[in-house]
Amino acid sequence: MVAVQEEQHYSIPRGVLRIATLMAFAIWAPLLAVPPLESVLADKLGVSHALTSLLFTGPILMLALIAIPAGFLADRFGLRVTVGAGIIVVALGSALRGIASTYPVLLAFTMLYGAGLGLGFPNLPKLARHCGPRQRSHITVGIFTASILGAGAVVLLLTRQFIYPLTNSFRSVAFVWSIPAIAAAVLWWMFIREPPCQSAGVESVAFDLAALRKVVTHPDLWLVAVVFWLHNFFLYTFIGWMPEFLVSIGATPDLAGTIASTLFWLAIPAVLLLSQLSNRLGRRKPFLWFPGIVLGLCAVWALYVNVSTSWALMVIAGVATSVRFSTLLSVPVEIITPREAGSASGLVMSARQSSSR
Repeated sequence: MVAVQEEQHYSIPRGVLRIATLMAFAIWAPLLAVPPLESVLADKLGVSHALTSLLFTGPILMLALIAIPAGFLADRFGLRVTVGAGIIVVALGSALRGIASTYPVLLAFTMLYGAGLGLGFPNLPKLARHCGPRQRSHITVGIFTASILGAGAVVLLLTRQFIYPLTNSFRSVAFVWSIPAIAAAVLWWMFIREPPCQSAGVESVAFDLAALRKVVTHPDLWLVAVVFWLHNFFLYTFIGWMPEFLVSIGATPDLAGTIASTLFWLAIPAVLLLSQLSNRLGRRKPFLWFPGIVLGLCAVWALYVNVSTSWALMVIAGVATSVRFSTLLSVPVEIITPREAGSASGLVMSARQSSSR
């Protein structure tokens, strides 16, 4: 009975939540700065559009490769060290892109950034589960998802219209979007302890190979991984190529960035509200299959869309994509114990990210 009461009352400390929310923004901002500059990168570096797309998909590949080891490391050695190392590598890789003079060097630093993405991001759902009861972790993951959506909205809106024109250099964009990661790294190492949420009544627990075996043989986790993998065919194609697609149907580059950012703006309150609704209902499946139907219809709609109707397409696709994304992030850590949450999240993310290769 005591354990149940503690499960109901402890929650993630506000300081940890604020820093982790900033980290979610900072981890994804450098990647989301690539799509609005895709044509600029192709022109300045003298490479094909296929090679510039690797600057977007490359870090996702690194995330796929590193997610499982990253989850295991967090379960074995703790969140502070693993996530802290990840945000340092994110900051380093994204900042170093600002000194790259050739495509191979830029790609190398981009992959370094991707390694940090792989260390840090899979463990944010574990942090949510570690710092709160099962029924609250979905809401915390929703907050992290809203921060990621905020990164997409701000980066797509500001990069091409405001930041790039200041210096007419993609390197300046790389420096600017490394600043949030640098700030998050400093705050994480200054204020986060191990375990991060000891004040919430949760202690670090040992993790061994037997626990890892339990994760990799869990059938529900593999089912979630397959759904996540399928989800990414839409997610990364839609986000990665939408600015260029809008230009191809008549939008200016500035307008294309603004329209593409709409995908994220209304999705932010939608994720927060629907996470609360899902938690109240105690249901996750409707928030997986219904957005899937909507996204299928959006894929067909995209074949006939024009610039004026693309605003509506972005809003609907953004809400559906983000709600399903947030739900899929939280489900693995809800069906497994906090002890194995990092490895469970890593397993699902590794499988899902491989769809972007």
